[in-house]
Amino acid sequence: MKKAEEFYNSALENYQKERYNACIFDSSQSIILANDAFCILNIGKRASKDHKEAIKLHIEASRGKESKRDIVTIALEKRSEYGYTEKDGGEKEANLLLIRAKRFLDWVKNSLELS
Repeated sequence: MKKAEEFYNSALENYQKERYNACIFDSSQSIILANDAFCILNIGKRASKDHKEAIKLHIEASRGKESKRDIVTIALEKRSEYGYTEKDGGEKEANLLLIRAKRFLDWVKNSLELS
């Protein structure tokens, strides 16, 4: 979770400095790292570099309870889309993912406290 929070803070700083592609990438990375922590705690596994595996493990780690699969899916898509292509992200896109990252990190932290 420490790295997830570090990437979130970097995303926030990048957003404030209008570096929207970096904000999107860092927001996505914070979600991915928080998802790893969630999966490790609940099932003792984390995903390899396979995006489908990350989503599958998230669902498994949720154990039939509330899942944030949609946020993990979006984060993986946005990381690839804005981190590895010519496409540029804008303020709206960066802001939306930044908010989702904050909510996801808070959800994971809450899940970790309840375990």
